[in-house]
Amino acid sequence: MESEIMINTKLFNDFERYVQQNILSAFTAQQTEKFKIYFDALKEWNEKFNLIHFKTDEELLYRHFADSLHSAKVITEILSKQQALKQGLLPLASKSAVSNTVKSIKVVDLGSGSGMPGIPVKIALPQLNMTLVESITKKCTFLEDANKRLGFDIKVLNLRAEEIGQSPNYRQRIDFVLSRAVSKLSPNLEIAIPLLKIGGYFIVHKTKNSAESLEEGLPSVENALKQLGAKLEKVIPYKLPNQELDYCLLVFKKHKNTPQQYPRKTGIPEKKPL
Repeated sequence: MESEIMINTKLFNDFERYVQQNILSAFTAQQTEKFKIYFDALKEWNEKFNLIHFKTDEELLYRHFADSLHSAKVITEILSKQQALKQGLLPLASKSAVSNTVKSIKVVDLGSGSGMPGIPVKIALPQLNMTLVESITKKCTFLEDANKRLGFDIKVLNLRAEEIGQSPNYRQRIDFVLSRAVSKLSPNLEIAIPLLKIGGYFIVHKTKNSAESLEEGLPSVENALKQLGAKLEKVIPYKLPNQELDYCLLVFKKHKNTPQQYPRKTGIPEKKPL
């Protein structure tokens, strides 16, 4: 038991240093403790049903947790550029905590599944107003349990993502939409962009190869973006330890109101992409 505790201590100490050196320079020991709680919850629930695939503890920390934290890094950089200091958010490079006024910044994680990237982003930026959207009930039960263990105020919605796009509580009210569970991009754009305020961002985790394929096939995606009122602002490449693939974030920015007919009814964006 003692040796296992020592191994876990080293594992998380190494993870903390990695995040500080490569993603968020002011990542704290307190945030590492939150990740330990999340880590334990995931491993416990993963024995009951398949929440997320990982072969080793290191893979869970770096392939999944660290990957998710790249969204937190981008959010922080964007808010800083938007003069978010006036709202009370200090860049993580200078301060790790955020003030209560940042609760006005709303984030939605679509198809959250095991809680990524939403829960790691919430750990990094705890004052964000975070909502996790997941259609599978048993996964929502896990998300509620993780939220309780972490002592957070995350909202968990057991809904299809298309359903909240027409809700007046969410439509064009969100600052950032996040997603790691993206296969086909066009249907996800149709679901995500209507949620965003003008000037809001949709941040998508992809492999670099899939992003390059996107650029090659950009004309078809551009049609969807044009109809939805958004543009691909940038592609941010990054690497993860012990992973053969290269990764990137696709960052889309909304620049005008989305027509009311989008998103279309459940299933149509997938069957008949824009």
